[in-house]
Amino acid sequence: MFQKDIQLCVFLRNQLGKLAEVCDLLGSRGVNIRALNVSPGPDFGVMRMVVDDVGRAEAALEEQGLPYLEVEVLAADLPNRPGMAARLGKTLSDAGVNIEYTYFSGGAPDTKALMVFMVSDIEKALDCLRGCVLE
Repeated sequence: MFQKDIQLCVFLRNQLGKLAEVCDLLGSRGVNIRALNVSPGPDFGVMRMVVDDVGRAEAALEEQGLPYLEVEVLAADLPNRPGMAARLGKTLSDAGVNIEYTYFSGGAPDTKALMVFMVSDIEKALDCLRGCVLE
């Protein structure tokens, strides 16, 4: 339910169609984007994503000369129901773990949502969440 995962941060020019190009590139290589967030900037944006095959995604990005970084994040597969993010946030806060940023990928109600968190201390977060039931 809770685990470390790799987030790829791809740096893109803030130009029409660049996001679609990267998504198309990954899709053409059979890479599924499990969760995605884009933070814009004046000239460049940062595309943060968790994918199902990091190695294949990195190979595709490198072939196209797209700069990226690997970042370790906390990933949580939780029921897609109201209040789940709040409960997880409170659990981490009560343990003294700060959430620096987060993004989600959800589906229909009563399915699982992938919640991705950049936290101040991933090991402490995992320790406090071991055995935690947020159903």
